Amino acid sequence: MKMEKISDVLQGMDINTEEAIVTLSDRIWEIGNIDEIRQQVSDVAFTFHVVANVIGNCKCDGWMSIVEDHADLLPYISCAMYEIGLNKVGEATQNIGKIFPVDISVLSSKEFCKVVNFMKGLQTDLEALNKYSESEQEKMSEQYFDTIQKLDDIVAELWYYGCPDNEGWGVVSRYLEKHLQDNFWK
Repeated sequence: MKMEKISDVLQGMDINTEEAIVTLSDRIWEIGNIDEIRQQVSDVAFTFHVVANVIGNCKCDGWMSIVEDHADLLPYISCAMYEIGLNKVGEATQNIGKIFPVDISVLSSKEFCKVVNFMKGLQTDLEALNKYSESEQEKMSEQYFDTIQKLDDIVAELWYYGCPDNEGWGVVSRYLEKHLQDNFWK
């Protein structure tokens, strides 16, 4: 099992299809959470997984879904985008984790929800956010929405439905093709 290649996991599937990309990503999700995945799969498989999930979720729900529903991916997005050749997205996401005024990596899901609501202009009882005035909160909220809109604008021409290059999956397919014989596991 540990000698398995990426091509072994795909079992001859056409890597130019969304089905193959989803199949490989689903296989990776079976491992567990993003930290468990990062520890067990090769760097190539991990990069693929991050990019495939960002593209797939953005195609459905935009960047807000990544930031709010897949925050566990945030620390890895920029490097993965650079690695796969999406430099403009890599650059735009370099500080994506700093979109929030607190370190979200230490928050429970309930606390994270409160931070997201705060960023959307709602009041919160989360102590770490009570230090901000209403005008500071408004400014942070505006920056939050501006950042997400800028990211949506950048990727709209790259991978939303109807885009050229296999509706955005082309860059992922080419990456897979280049690395089919690489190890799946670390």
